[in-house]
Amino acid sequence: MQGFAKFLAVLAIVGFVGVVGAADKPAKEGKKPMGVMGEVVAVDGTNLKIKTKDGEVTVATDANTAVSIEGAAGKLADLKAGQKVRISPATGTATKIEVPAAKKPKADK
Repeated sequence: MQGFAKFLAVLAIVGFVGVVGAADKPAKEGKKPMGVMGEVVAVDGTNLKIKTKDGEVTVATDANTAVSIEGAAGKLADLKAGQKVRISPATGTATKIEVPAAKKPKADK
């Protein structure tokens, strides 16, 4: 019986430490994408203008910027106005620009 009481005491301490540790961490609001997401406005030379939720942004690119359009390699000039893009990193010269594949409509049940 004493062994069971010790087991419960240890279990209670471990549970309490877990709750206290969780309180130190900020709550997650879901995964946030790395970089910037927006809609292509225009390609201007080596710059890409996009519209984000915060307004229009000009993103610098260079020869090392990788462009991917729906999973296929592309070029900056291949981007069209209205396409949704994900750009990383969020600041500085873009290293990666992605046009994700269009979402498939859900099938009726």
